Amino acid sequence: MRTTIKDVAKAAGVSPATVSFILNNKPFPISQETKEKVLRTVKELNYRPNQLAVSLVTHTTNTVGLILPDSSNPFFATLSNHIETKLRQEGINVVIGNTNGDPKITRDYIHIFCDRCVDGIILMQMDFEDKEETRMCQQLLESIDIPVVYADRIVKNSNHFSVEVDQQLVGYIACKHLLELGHRRIGCAAGSISLKINADRYKGYQKALSEYHIPVEENLLYCDSLSIECGSRALPCLLGQNVTAIFAFNDMIAYGIYKECRNYNLCIPEDLSVIGVDDISMSDIIQPPLTTVSQPLSLIAQHAVAGMLHSIKGSQNPTECVTLQPLLKVRASTALKT
Repeated sequence: MRTTIKDVAKAAGVSPATVSFILNNKPFPISQETKEKVLRTVKELNYRPNQLAVSLVTHTTNTVGLILPDSSNPFFATLSNHIETKLRQEGINVVIGNTNGDPKITRDYIHIFCDRCVDGIILMQMDFEDKEETRMCQQLLESIDIPVVYADRIVKNSNHFSVEVDQQLVGYIACKHLLELGHRRIGCAAGSISLKINADRYKGYQKALSEYHIPVEENLLYCDSLSIECGSRALPCLLGQNVTAIFAFNDMIAYGIYKECRNYNLCIPEDLSVIGVDDISMSDIIQPPLTTVSQPLSLIAQHAVAGMLHSIKGSQNPTECVTLQPLLKVRASTALKT
């Protein structure tokens, strides 16, 4: 049988009200000795408060819903782990919804989390190829009466806190690194340019080229998906354009390029320089280790969680946006053009 607050009170020799005051840290004149005795009894009896009853009193569930677009993607998996860990450190439970990038499933999870009375929602993706779907999801989020935090995206005209990495700077840093190594024909292996994150990285690439007075060639851009398969398909197309280096829009694409290079008997970086984005866990282990533009996932999580906690408490400016800086990590997959 489940231990109740009355069982704790009886075992500690105090009233149920005293136990409640201590567990909820209410300001009440209770001796330190009594507090320690009650807390010891709680531990001995393995007492856990009835969360439904607590939520009815406090009007909170101590739970945050976390929506991510692809749990199999190492970037989102790592970011969600950082967010979940930081929320749990604050004593907040996390319910996760994986949408597989589907806007309908995204809206379904928003409704599900609202029905479960979560204290807030952290969303990792708010951009879909169908802009009407993006508008519908944003409109739904703006209509709900709980805090929302956008992690890894800045959403314009939003009433909610958001944090992202400067994606144009990501593209600029990646391309400029290759340019500094003497490369002039630099291919891009990207996801859909209709998605803002990819469009921004491409703008950064274009900016770097313009500083070197190199014209942008559309045939040096291969658009597919942010996946290993994209890299495998992109390589033969870009080799046909005589590229000496490839900017992969994430590390997964770069892995696909590595894989396909073996089929073409190409050596990285002797025959082809490759740079990725994200610095996911395998990037410094594969051979040769991948040069990549790292995104500060722990810092994204830190700001997202801080924004959520402040929003729940009503102390956060809801429209605040935080933009973080990426970092180039040079490894062995890029080299001087010979």
